[in-house]
Amino acid sequence: MKRIVLSALVVSAFAAVDVSAQAPAAAPAADAAAPAPPAAAAAPTAADNLKEGARIVEVDANTTANLKKAIELLESAVADATIPAADRAEGYVALSRAHLRFGDLKSNNDDKIAAYNKGQAAGLKAVEVAGGKHAMGLFWSAANRGCVGRTRGVMNSLFMVGDLRKDMNTIIALNPKLHYPRNTLAEIDHAIPGLAGGSDERAEKALLEVLAKDPHITSTMFLLARVKRDQGKDAEAKVWAQKILDEKSPTLRNDWRKFDVPDAKKMLAELAE
Repeated sequence: MKRIVLSALVVSAFAAVDVSAQAPAAAPAADAAAPAPPAAAAAPTAADNLKEGARIVEVDANTTANLKKAIELLESAVADATIPAADRAEGYVALSRAHLRFGDLKSNNDDKIAAYNKGQAAGLKAVEVAGGKHAMGLFWSAANRGCVGRTRGVMNSLFMVGDLRKDMNTIIALNPKLHYPRNTLAEIDHAIPGLAGGSDERAEKALLEVLAKDPHITSTMFLLARVKRDQGKDAEAKVWAQKILDEKSPTLRNDWRKFDVPDAKKMLAELAE
């Protein structure tokens, strides 16, 4: 909605002029009638920058320009030691997310990996600032590390799998309600060959367990649709992709709007070909 600003109408009162007496007209009180100059806007504080940077990552379109702005705001904010540690930790989490998404938009693998490495460092900084335990900081650090592995290719990144699984289980222990680490464990099981320890059966079971606890997690629906598609079960994949489009109360509405709906539409279009 556009913000409408109404300007006050300033009316100057003039003294009446007695023409017959040739009395001089009273001079208008110019100083009193002139509008006061607008007050200078206060410069954004570090707390303001942290809040705005996190908002951009969470709400605004996932574009290079938006993410650059978010990263700039968040980096300046988290460097301010006057901000409470808990808030700085959340700022580092938002920064880790921003770097991951920024890397996803890059086309060059070296640029991708550079962004993911920054995201990994930001997530670890959240853990450090929080005193050594921060489930989301650890998750986004590990997620960035997983993206490095994805960029290099599964077979070149099998050495990461053990550490990633360990991190995901540590996160679950810290916060059993989070669906992110369970999704990631399922992605790992689906991505790596069975001979290397992967299992579509285990992946599907984990995803269904997430949806049993919260049937409105659309990112989990998409992962399940992808598992089904890759197994050649197109009809089941279509069902899960369509559930995303039909969802009326997504748990993470911004992720649903920005990522899950476009991904589901793309999958359905490909399956229709």
